[in-house]
Amino acid sequence: MIARISTLLALGAFALSACTQPAPAPQPVGPAPSVAPADRLAAAIESEGCVLNSQNSGAVLLRANLTRDELAPLILQLQSQGQVEASGDASIRLLSQNCI
Repeated sequence: MIARISTLLALGAFALSACTQPAPAPQPVGPAPSVAPADRLAAAIESEGCVLNSQNSGAVLLRANLTRDELAPLILQLQSQGQVEASGDASIRLLSQNCI
């Protein structure tokens, strides 16, 4: 009986010590915040096959760490720089070295 109690106490102490260990540092899931928003958007569109459309817009925004409100001005900025063009099927195509 005493051996059983000491085993339970040892297991309890071990379990509590595991709870007091520091949590691992969170890992980033997207580009570093120091990257300009337009560059993050271009990289995210490129990773989605060079096209931004209604089916992949959520993934692009998440990958670029942007909100829907930030999207329109950035698209206009990229368009004024000649980096995107509108497609006939309500999508936007990225024009970059990797997206021709």
